[in-house]
Amino acid sequence: MNENLMIMRRAKQQLANKWINVAIGTLIYLALLSLSSYTYLIGMIIYGPLTFGYYLYLACNIDTGVNNLNLLFKGFERFAETLVAGLLYFLAVSIGCALLIVPGIIAACGLSMTFFIMVDDPNISGMDALQKSWNMMRGQKWNFFCLNLRFIGWILLSTLTCGIGYIFLTPYMVAAAQNFYRKLRYGTY
Repeated sequence: MNENLMIMRRAKQQLANKWINVAIGTLIYLALLSLSSYTYLIGMIIYGPLTFGYYLYLACNIDTGVNNLNLLFKGFERFAETLVAGLLYFLAVSIGCALLIVPGIIAACGLSMTFFIMVDDPNISGMDALQKSWNMMRGQKWNFFCLNLRFIGWILLSTLTCGIGYIFLTPYMVAAAQNFYRKLRYGTY
């Protein structure tokens, strides 16, 4: 069976009986990101801390079953590191997309493990996490891109629901990406 399909099935299993909790956390995360995007500068500043907090929240929910919404804001306790990681990620992907779409996709895939690495290692800097992600994804970018392509139908369906579907799709996609990361880092998810 295709590894990406197994990763997605595992993500569904991990989220079973937790959909309402993670949907509430996701709603808060997406609402804060949406509100902050009205001011471009504020959006760029809080992207890293919020994304770190969201990844931490989902990892805790999946691994322990504990639904601690306070974890959504833990990125602000590591503000400098998460800010640097978020800004540099955003900058690299934006420059890549400005050059052509393909370099932006390569940058996004190469740096996609940054916040998972930061969740795993509370002492790593944002720069080091970006570098570690890039190294970890060497030879894996295509596989990760293909994993994300499997969500195209769900993305279209979520868009047709005026975005409401993203409350459930986002945790599914992040859980699958987390499983991809854990498979690379630990050999299992």
